[in-house]
Amino acid sequence: MKRKAPYVSHDEEQIREFRARPKLALEYLNSAIKVAFEEGDSELVLTALAAVAKAYGIGRVAKGAQVRRESLHRMLSRRGNPEWRSMFRVLRALHVRPRFEAGAGPRH
Repeated sequence: MKRKAPYVSHDEEQIREFRARPKLALEYLNSAIKVAFEEGDSELVLTALAAVAKAYGIGRVAKGAQVRRESLHRMLSRRGNPEWRSMFRVLRALHVRPRFEAGAGPRH
């Protein structure tokens, strides 16, 4: 009897890839931020951070960010609206640093 290949969701495969290739996770975050600013969609950043946090381990990230696991899930959900202090702690727990660059358009 031929065995059926196990089903792996996109999210599960993405998490596996990010664990195996941390630089890919960083590239993903940078791309998400770029597209989010281009399209004016802040949810993209939260979604990307949630995917990377899952790859690093939600519990570990929550502990490093000094927030409860449930709070981290809520914060990084589509309806999430995290405060800057919380986001700062999450970024530090993920060992990533945001970088600012000038965008297209008029400067003030």
